[in-house]
Amino acid sequence: MMPGTIAVGRTDLVKAEAVSSVHVSDLTGAERAVALYASDMPNGNRRHTSEQVTAWIVQGVERVGSKELRRRAECRYGYRLLELARVVTAQIQARHDQRFPKPRRLLIADQTAAGSVYRDGMTDRARRRNGTAKVDGECPCHGTGGIALWGADPDASCEIMCPVHRRAQIDAFHRARRAAR
Repeated sequence: MMPGTIAVGRTDLVKAEAVSSVHVSDLTGAERAVALYASDMPNGNRRHTSEQVTAWIVQGVERVGSKELRRRAECRYGYRLLELARVVTAQIQARHDQRFPKPRRLLIADQTAAGSVYRDGMTDRARRRNGTAKVDGECPCHGTGGIALWGADPDASCEIMCPVHRRAQIDAFHRARRAAR
């Protein structure tokens, strides 16, 4: 017999129900969307009970893990900010497409997560984390906080503030102001 080969079948399997320590209100909207994307939530745009949505969120958190869930949610939000400013690089787009290959499913997860935030609310801890953004790869601002936009006409060229790093600067300003009180 080869080592590691099970020769005797096991019929006395014990079924234990795991107790989840995930509280949906402790998650941000982006974290809930990522959890829903990773869950068994159907791809169709149908109405579901709040209990079913909560179960899918918990399932997604357990599949991905809370640390990885936060990282993906921060990168998702950073991508969204860059997308709205129309400054997504090919590298960032490729990583986003690799992480979320089904755009329609991501849209449904975002919409369902928004309903969950409205229904279940957010704790203060989740609210403080809400809006945290990261860039998965090289940011278009290269860490400077400014993104140069070049047009066909040199006079039409300008620089905009990086939507991801600008948010970090605003948050740092508010933290410093609260600490000074």
